[in-house]
Parts: sequence; structure tokens; C-alpha cells
Amino acid sequence: MKPTITKEQAEALAAQKFANYEEYILIAACSGEFEGTSIGELDIMTLAAALVNGYEVEATPEDRVREYFAELQEKQRTAQSRGVTFSLECEREGVINTLNLLGIKIEGVNAR
Repeated sequence: MKPTITKEQAEALAAQKFANYEEYILIAACSGEFEGTSIGELDIMTLAAALVNGYEVEATPEDRVREYFAELQEKQRTAQSRGVTFSLECEREGVINTLNLLGIKIEGVNAR
């Protein structure tokens, strides 16, 4: 089974692999060399599973909002009823207004 790791952990593992340290990652983790880093936050079994089986990258809150917004757009595009289309447009506007009120900009939603 593929474990789910954070984007930062995935980037750190990719950097280690790019530097040809792949075979030493688990040894370094066991000896504490990654302590205080994103790789060091992974327990050894999760790290080993990620190295052997691959891994999934955890979606960030921004990714989840972007996916939700895209789903609303697709539903609106394929809606059969004018009322449903209007309701979905209102929901999309609600997402945009909420993000703007919170001062959050998400590419593809309320930032271009």
C-alpha cells in the first residue's frame, strides 16, 4: 500500500533521489540524519513503504478548494436546469467571496 505524505516530504525525497542518495535514505533516517527535516517527521515504516511502494502526495487545502471549485464549474456546465445552473453559480460566487474576505488567493479560483 502506498502511504500518503506531505508535499514537503515528497519534495525532500525527490531531492535525495535526484542527488543519487536513494539507497542511503533509510540508513540516514535510522541514524537520525534527517532529524528536524520533513523526512525526519516520517516514521521509519512509512518512509520504507514510500521508498518501496511509492507514495501519494497529500492534497493541500488550496488543492482541495481548487478541486471543489472545478467540480462546481463542471456541474454548472452540464446542468440541465436553469435553476440548478443559477444555484451552482451562486455557490461558486460564495467560494470566491469567502476567499476574498479571508484574503486568500488561489490560482484558478480567485487569482489569475
